Amino acid sequence: MKNMLEHANLVVAAWDGELMVGIAHALTDAACVGYLGDLAVRTSPQRRGIGNELIRQTRASISPVAMLVLLAAPKAVEYYPKIGFTRHGSAWTLNVIKPLPDAD
Repeated sequence: MKNMLEHANLVVAAWDGELMVGIAHALTDAACVGYLGDLAVRTSPQRRGIGNELIRQTRASISPVAMLVLLAAPKAVEYYPKIGFTRHGSAWTLNVIKPLPDAD
């Protein structure tokens, strides 16, 4: 959570008193797209709508016409469709340790 706070340009957090129970961090131009880098909720308060509210507040912080994009953690793949996300067929990833091929 420390790195999320230090390196995102949009952070939304959920607190229970002084304990952070959830966080959403994103990189966004606030106009066209927001990349939701992580959504994390502590195990004990899960299933109480905290993740959904963090996403709602993240969306409210960017343009109402901007697309919110994310890569789901393996354990969360089934969660996002339940709250309205749809799978996108043209997303691509590149592992940082994989070398790029020589240019054509």
